[in-house]
Amino acid sequence: MIHMMDWTEVDWLYSGRRIVEWTRDSPSDSSLLLFLRHSHREQIDDVETMVTGELTEIGKHFSTELGRRLPTDRPYRVFTSIVPRSFQTAEAIVEGITENGGAVRDIEALSVLMGPHVSEKEVWTNLHPDGENVTKFVNHWAGGRFGEKMEPFDEYIPRLLGDTFGRMHSTDATEVHLHVTHDLAMMCMKRAIFRRAVVPSDREPFLGGLAAKITGSEFQILVGCDGKKMRLSYGD
Repeated sequence: MIHMMDWTEVDWLYSGRRIVEWTRDSPSDSSLLLFLRHSHREQIDDVETMVTGELTEIGKHFSTELGRRLPTDRPYRVFTSIVPRSFQTAEAIVEGITENGGAVRDIEALSVLMGPHVSEKEVWTNLHPDGENVTKFVNHWAGGRFGEKMEPFDEYIPRLLGDTFGRMHSTDATEVHLHVTHDLAMMCMKRAIFRRAVVPSDREPFLGGLAAKITGSEFQILVGCDGKKMRLSYGD
C-alpha cells in the first residue's frame, strides 16, 4: 500500500533523497538548478508506450513527497517534457511544494527535455523501450552512428545546455529551476558534463538526477546517483 511506504526506505529514491538534502542545505541566497528523471512507471515494452506511458500511483505519491521536502525559501520555475509521465511528475512535485507553503511561478513544457529531433522513427528500434541500453545508444549517437536519421548530438547538446544551464543566466532573481526529463536526455546531459562516454552506472533511478548551484559563470554540481561533486563552466 502506498500509505505504508516511507520516503526514507524506498530503495530507488536514494538519488532523490540525496538531491533533496543537498537542496535544503544550500544557502537561501543562491539560485539552484535541479535536473530530474521522472518518477516511477511500469516497465515499457514497446515504442508507442515510450511516448504515452504514465506514472504509477506510487510514482505520483513520491513525486508529491519530494515536493513537500524541498525548501520553500525561494520561488520555483518548473520545466518539463510533454510526455505524460514527466508532466505528471512535475504537477505532483508542484503540489507538494505548494502544500508546504512554497511558491511556483510557472510550469513550462520544453521540447528539449523530451529528447532530440528525429526525422526517421525507425531510429528508435536501436533503443530498448525500457531504456536498458540507453548509455550505448547515446554513445553510438554521439559517434555519428545514426547519420541524418536524427538531430546530430553536437547540435542537441547546445540546445539542452542552453535551455537549462543557460537559462539560469537570464534572470537576476534568486530561484530554483526544476526540470523533469527522461533517461535519454539525462544521459545526454551527463555525457556533456562529464566529457566522456556514459556507462550503465551513470543511469539515474526514478526522481534522481543532477543538482547545481550557480556561482558566477560556474556551476557546482551534485550527481545524485553516486554523490560525486564537480564543477561546470558555462558562461552566459
